[in-house]
Amino acid sequence: MSTLPTTFPETIPDKLNWLKDRYWKFGQDFELAGHLEGLFEPDEDGQMTAQPCIDPLTGEAKGVMLIAGSEWGKTALIRRALRSSRVLTEHHVDQPGNTLLVTAPPTATLKKLAEMILEQTGYAKVDSRMRGADAWELVIHRLGLIGIKLVIIDECHHLLTSGPGKDVPSAIQSLKHIMQSKSGVALMIAGVPALRDAIKSEPTRETYRRFTECTFSPILLRTQMARDFNANFSRCAQVMGVSVPEEDMFVERILFASDGHIGTSVVIAKAILRDAVIKRRDTLSLHQAEQVYRKLKKKATGETPFKQNEWSVVEKELTVLGWAA
Repeated sequence: MSTLPTTFPETIPDKLNWLKDRYWKFGQDFELAGHLEGLFEPDEDGQMTAQPCIDPLTGEAKGVMLIAGSEWGKTALIRRALRSSRVLTEHHVDQPGNTLLVTAPPTATLKKLAEMILEQTGYAKVDSRMRGADAWELVIHRLGLIGIKLVIIDECHHLLTSGPGKDVPSAIQSLKHIMQSKSGVALMIAGVPALRDAIKSEPTRETYRRFTECTFSPILLRTQMARDFNANFSRCAQVMGVSVPEEDMFVERILFASDGHIGTSVVIAKAILRDAVIKRRDTLSLHQAEQVYRKLKKKATGETPFKQNEWSVVEKELTVLGWAA
């Protein structure tokens, strides 16, 4: 969030709903937007269009790989990018659009993912006897038929892990086939670092070379991302009607507790504010924050970053103990 609302919510349910819906920006939006713009042709004013860039020699579209650790907020970032785009609209069976977003389940096989995509595009049930490769060819045809210009596969690393019924080399080839489709379809795949490793496992690395990489670093103290986090936290606390004692250095403690993970940092911060609102506290306390943190992190035993002492002292103690989020 970048600005305060003109009217603050007053009731507890309204405050909690407002807090739940807030999206915290750290600059990663602009980086991902830049990668997305690289997949599509610009208009006369240099603005992104919905026409994928097609290589004149190979006839292929482009791809981007969004890589970040677990709980880093990749899904929220993707959905935010779609909501804020002028030209990309998410496709639903009852509301056609030019962008298909699908999330690969942990047990995803090529055929299972193909069935999910076909279902999202309004296709009848796939014949159970159909091979995965044939189902994928049907997907390619279907994408062009309904005008899809961008496919986003979230949690794509699940598709490229070994297991029963899985064929990782074929799955990698199938990702490349999306970008090679005659209708011109760009591709974004998102996942943990294992996704990149799996793509690079292809001996020729032909598929890997077709992607640009969009990666994010942790939120480090005394950086612009940390200042953005502080601004987001402070604005939300203000709207919630909760004051944050400056001397307790809540932001530093939250970032230490999350090891700088973007998604985890936001979860902890919102949970602390939510608890204060529910219990009608007008000021945050370290005691309350520690209780909230222990509930979130069931394995949190011993000292935590929210110990009631000066932060510089607590930080040194935890570092000596080898404490990790």
